[in-house]
Amino acid sequence: MGSRNDALVFTPVRHFHPGETLREKLNEMEMSVKELSVRTGETEQALLEVLDCRSAINARLALRLEYVTSVPADFWLRKQSNYDLYVAQNSGLFVGDSIKRWLDSFPLSEMVKHGWLKDSQTTEEMAESVLHFFGVVSPEAWENYYFKQKLKVAFRISLAGTVNPYALSAWLRKGELQAQEIHVDATFNRKKLKETIPDIVCILNYPDKDFIPRLRDALAGLGIKLIFTKSLRGVPVKGASRWVYGSPCIQLLQETEMYDNFCYTVLHELGHICLHGKKDVFLENAGFAPEDPEYTRKESEADIFARNYMSTPTGNL
Repeated sequence: MGSRNDALVFTPVRHFHPGETLREKLNEMEMSVKELSVRTGETEQALLEVLDCRSAINARLALRLEYVTSVPADFWLRKQSNYDLYVAQNSGLFVGDSIKRWLDSFPLSEMVKHGWLKDSQTTEEMAESVLHFFGVVSPEAWENYYFKQKLKVAFRISLAGTVNPYALSAWLRKGELQAQEIHVDATFNRKKLKETIPDIVCILNYPDKDFIPRLRDALAGLGIKLIFTKSLRGVPVKGASRWVYGSPCIQLLQETEMYDNFCYTVLHELGHICLHGKKDVFLENAGFAPEDPEYTRKESEADIFARNYMSTPTGNL
């Protein structure tokens, strides 16, 4: 009997090129390549390339083969698609020292413990799990998104200068995935947010055992998603605010609700949402100072916003 670990090793199902199946079918029908060429109108050379597994069966050939062999066209196309996917999955994308060094930069054991990743047995399996988690196809794509700002409309800051950017990117990505699972009916309106902040301050000033659900519901009524994400070692960030999939989101450490400055942190993030644009991304206590002076100015504005409301017990200015 194999060990438990042996049972967990992933072995992909092998798919064969449809040319092999076509060759078997021709043998069964006792049909030569020349005859197939005459019947289909395809050149012998083109058919030989398919039979030798050097060329793919396209929709046109699949339909012609259906007429000649009585095997449905979608069978040939499905065989070709399964083969192409199998080849892509086994093309060596996840093999090599560079992918292992990239994986080793992440707190994989913590991410597995939190349930963010599968407990994979091989480097290839772990690479696949991490890439699926981030929604990218390669470490280069991850770097282009989180370091090189190749898609500024979605993520306008670089994590390159932060403390432990790999773990931070994982924490932020988990927040995005959590945001996908949250539905809010309300449409965000800045005017309504400003009018409602005194009520939010009252919730924050008088916490009870249900104040987190009440706060989450109050923000959801404003079209804002409140997310709590488990912490990762080496990620000093206390919170983040940004727009995710069309909604403003506040992402906090799951442990943040125990902090004395919880009220300030929430108000600071609300300040960003209230005062700043949809394309901005703000990270609190991430250990870096962006070169953009606009970022620093906006952080100061959010600080003032939070202090003003905290200094007024009723929340009214």
